[in-house]
Amino acid sequence: MAKGRGRAGTHTTVTDAARPVVDLLEKYGRVSRGVIQARVGARRHSIKVMALEGGLRVTVVSKGSRQELHVYGITVEQARKILTSTDLAGYLINFTGE
Repeated sequence: MAKGRGRAGTHTTVTDAARPVVDLLEKYGRVSRGVIQARVGARRHSIKVMALEGGLRVTVVSKGSRQELHVYGITVEQARKILTSTDLAGYLINFTGE
């Protein structure tokens, strides 16, 4: 694995809805898995991307959970190209702060 790509931190738990998102983003940058919140009422899978200083916050919501990811080494435009691939066709994707 190239330096600066892959998993960041020691937390390894990923929700089923976030797994394809993490797998795609780890090919291009570092992904730090964050807090999982249970009992979230959502109608469909969604991804929210927000630019932060030094990285991105990517929130993946499914019918039963929400997981926050922090991504480093990827810009918002790169994330747009990566996440709008056909692998995530069933997800509603929002980019905030634009």
